[in-house]
Amino acid sequence: MKKNLTFSKLMMIVIMAILPLTFYAQNGKIKRPVEKYWYIFADGGFSINHGDLANYDGWVFGDWNNSKDYLLKNFDGQVGIGYQFGGVVGMNLKYGTGTLAGFKSGQQLGIIEGPAGLYNLELDNTKDGRTTYMDGTLNLTFNMFNLLFGYNPRRVINFVPHVGVGGIYYRAGQVNQLNADGEIVGEALAAKKTDHDLTYVLPAGAEFTFNVAKKLDIFIDYTYLFAGKDNLDQVVKTPKDDIQYINDMYSQLNLGLRYKFNNPCDIEKMARDADKITMKVNPDPLTEKDGKVCFDVVVNVPANYFEKKAVMNLTPYLTYKGGQIDLDPITLVGEKVKADGDFRVNYKEGGEYTKNYCIDYVPEIENSELMGNPMFYVYDGKIYPNQDEIVKNTYYTQGGERKLADGVIVTTKPVEPEPEPEPEPEPEPEQPAGPDFIYYFAKDKYVINNTDLNKAARKALDEALASGKEIKGFRIEGWASPEGELNHNNDLADNRAAAAEKDIKAQIKKGKKNANDYTYNAKGNGPDWDLFMQLVEQSNIADKNAILNVIRNAGANREKEIKNLINVYPELEKDILPLIRRAEVYIF
Repeated sequence: MKKNLTFSKLMMIVIMAILPLTFYAQNGKIKRPVEKYWYIFADGGFSINHGDLANYDGWVFGDWNNSKDYLLKNFDGQVGIGYQFGGVVGMNLKYGTGTLAGFKSGQQLGIIEGPAGLYNLELDNTKDGRTTYMDGTLNLTFNMFNLLFGYNPRRVINFVPHVGVGGIYYRAGQVNQLNADGEIVGEALAAKKTDHDLTYVLPAGAEFTFNVAKKLDIFIDYTYLFAGKDNLDQVVKTPKDDIQYINDMYSQLNLGLRYKFNNPCDIEKMARDADKITMKVNPDPLTEKDGKVCFDVVVNVPANYFEKKAVMNLTPYLTYKGGQIDLDPITLVGEKVKADGDFRVNYKEGGEYTKNYCIDYVPEIENSELMGNPMFYVYDGKIYPNQDEIVKNTYYTQGGERKLADGVIVTTKPVEPEPEPEPEPEPEPEQPAGPDFIYYFAKDKYVINNTDLNKAARKALDEALASGKEIKGFRIEGWASPEGELNHNNDLADNRAAAAEKDIKAQIKKGKKNANDYTYNAKGNGPDWDLFMQLVEQSNIADKNAILNVIRNAGANREKEIKNLINVYPELEKDILPLIRRAEVYIF
């Protein structure tokens, strides 16, 4: 009996799975630029018969139970061309050829003349006896990982289903009757190879792709093809067969190689390798002369670094206690950018650019630092004048904040007035003590699990209760890590504070004391951005300055930006965020 799944049912499942998901992956005001490109590919592998003469005992993968004589000796190969319309949808046209063979015990003859009954039939597996075919298909492809997890042209692994329509030109192979020992018998029942025939095919399948270079993919593809006729193996079904899809089917398991004719502008790689750009300042330290501070910023770009459609904005700024002076930006453009910047960088040769600055000296900048953070974006028809406009209008990456020079040596000595007597220094305010103990929580949870850290918190509570020191009550501060929606984080923080209060009362009761003898002040404080920034600054993450700068410039989009950063820097989720999901307890 043929598998009980029709092509129409399969297509309905695919469409219902894909269409609702198209409403997702639309988050964020500014998305990564989508790369559109042509590509060619070639693949080859095994072709598997799922027709009447197939030793199936279930659905598609039941045919893998067939003997290796039929499964591993029938091959196919294909070549094709395609176009990727965007992050999700693509189309390709492919042409291929292959062979089919198979065996089925207890098969009723459909077209072979002879006595009625069930027979062991073989679709011949010899070189001249197999079914041979050439097929061509036009397919729509859907990159599901881009759809579900956001567009990323540099993702190493992608899952890509595809459906389509096409045709097959074939010559059905010879059919033999076999005895119980697998020997050919009954020559009168044997059917010789047929003449060539033509029908349509409806392919449906999926592939896993592995991006091994900017323009090169390796992929594994499994495609199921529904033919428009039932005679690819010369055996047809009788009217009494309990079937829904009456025509033959076959599948292909192939390994392939894809070459993409695109010119990707990899600004992420430029940001990762930004330390290859040298930035020097002459003089260093900065020097004041005649009331002016004049200096040159020299930017040297190495060969084979600057993408041809990229733009780099470097905005030096002088930072000092109590303020910051932003200087004019330096704009470098790739050789294929159709607009002018301060300097055009040749990809193969690199280049060097020098910009001179002069600013008025003010006493506040005597102890200062000249800083810079290169920002990269793909040219989209416009050069943005400053980094604020870049953040508002396009997708960008950052190379990390770095110190360019120290400042400022003063050479002109002003006439100083008589110093006024210094007032008596005010006593420094007493620093608040830290929490007596802390509970920690899992992501999006407010249940106190029996982890080592929470065991330590309970032990600290028990020791405080047993110390004999007078305890009036407990102040409890609940916190959430800053990723996620604000309202959700506020609720998490409130619930964590309440969970901590409940656990404290339970521990007091275990110690044979009355929990009602103490006062409790529990409140949630929402997401703790300050601790996040502090922990990142103290961490060993290589790009921590870039992370901090992204958050500082994100404004109301901080929650969205931190989600993007977690995908790029898994250390945030592993080492930073778990320390923020907490409830602090102060004993008074």
